[in-house]
Amino acid sequence: MANYAEVAVQAVVNLRGERQISAREAWAIAVIDAFPNSISMQEKACPKTIFLTLCASGALVGIPATEGVRDSENARHALDCLALLDEHPGYVDMAPRELWSLVTHASGKAYNQQMHVILGLAKAGLLR
Repeated sequence: MANYAEVAVQAVVNLRGERQISAREAWAIAVIDAFPNSISMQEKACPKTIFLTLCASGALVGIPATEGVRDSENARHALDCLALLDEHPGYVDMAPRELWSLVTHASGKAYNQQMHVILGLAKAGLLR
């Protein structure tokens, strides 16, 4: 079964393709391909927001900063996680939930695959 790490990597591939598409379109194509039979997985907002925030902030290798995303808790978590990974590169080997606990300061906030996106991109060498 696919996961959001794979979706994020495929979305970057989609963005780098010959056809000019937005980050939102790239994510939509990748998530539909990964989860063709699950509307709920296709519409899951948390991983999508993380990906769009990374795109908007210019954090992806070979992808210029894109259209902004609205400020949200998940957007702030994405940027906090990037800072944490910059400071502690070895954290890329953490389990996603363990990294989430650090990013959210063990607040108990529900985990919804956000760190799968960041770790998948980091492990694929796609984060600046």
